[in-house]
Amino acid sequence: MPKSNAHKLIGTIAGGVSAAGYGLYCQNDRENIWQFALGGAIGGLTTARLADILEPSKTLGPNHRGFFHGIACNGTVSILSYHPLKKWFESLADEANNLDNKGENVKAFVNRLIVGFLIGAFGGHTSHLLADLVMSKKGLPLLA
Repeated sequence: MPKSNAHKLIGTIAGGVSAAGYGLYCQNDRENIWQFALGGAIGGLTTARLADILEPSKTLGPNHRGFFHGIACNGTVSILSYHPLKKWFESLADEANNLDNKGENVKAFVNRLIVGFLIGAFGGHTSHLLADLVMSKKGLPLLA
């Protein structure tokens, strides 16, 4: 997918939607879903071009998809980080609820923004890989 603006748009949407989904379905927090979604949109925008930044086509040529675009690399990172990150997200979201109860709404907002950002970062990066896989003739490598 040659257009970086397309990656940014898709990544922002994917990040926001994935983080909103976490807030809605995992935290059952309808009131504060927008805080997760905002963080997710920022995270998705931030990482939507990460693979192309690490492996630029201007430097490496049109066949620039290597290790950081690889299915094995990204799948391994996702699998290894899932359980520890899930626990961390839950603790941050629980702490945000406790902070709301104490009237510390700004700190609660920051916690939800962080959770949303990190979930959105995964969503943004994944959207990049899926866009390359589906919309590009080159596809994605298994390893490099």
